[in-house]
Amino acid sequence: MHAFETGARSTALVVDSDAEVGHWRANFRDLPHCRYMRWDDVKPALKLGIDACLKANGRDITEMLDELMVRYRRTASESALGWDQAREVVAAVWVRVWAQNSIRTKTPSEFMHVGRISQGLRAR
Repeated sequence: MHAFETGARSTALVVDSDAEVGHWRANFRDLPHCRYMRWDDVKPALKLGIDACLKANGRDITEMLDELMVRYRRTASESALGWDQAREVVAAVWVRVWAQNSIRTKTPSEFMHVGRISQGLRAR
């Protein structure tokens, strides 16, 4: 279990990384571009999405895309999932994590900008 304090807004993000990975392992084929992928090809993008949530420090995912792309290309060089597809996976994780935290805290998340994500990243 990881927690992140977003600072000025005092919004806490709590992520059970193991449970999140378990959820996606069971459901990764429902993600965009992943229907015929192997778990090992999708896993790096999913872990990057979880990590992005924890390291956002108040930033929106769209502000982190260049950084995430570099990290993905460095850590997932063996994956059949290219960055253009992986960023949609990262966005789906982002939306799920922040949505769960909104439900848990019963307050809307200020960092789950679904509309902004969907402009460059289709989170499904």
